[in-house]
Amino acid sequence: MRWPDRDTRPAVVAPGPLLGVDPDADFPQTEIQLTPGLMLVFFTDGLVERPGVDLDDSFNRLAHHLAQADERDLDLLIDDLLSKAGTAGQRTDDVAVLVLHDGS
Repeated sequence: MRWPDRDTRPAVVAPGPLLGVDPDADFPQTEIQLTPGLMLVFFTDGLVERPGVDLDDSFNRLAHHLAQADERDLDLLIDDLLSKAGTAGQRTDDVAVLVLHDGS
């Protein structure tokens, strides 16, 4: 989550089962108060996981780049996250990224 003041940190949510493993699984729900200027970035583990790199370091790198990113063009923002915060050239997993932003 990136707040309007660019403070960027993970949302605290209850973990759930892996998608697609159990068709009858119950998934926890989390409510997040949406405010003008808030940006939500959803991504799969392929964006941040890299063999030999601490996952916390990868999340911190992603948060740093997201805090600095220009939100005027979300396609460019995603490209930037894929190239700088991710593991471009070293990916061993697929990546999906979804960015929601209220530019108010």
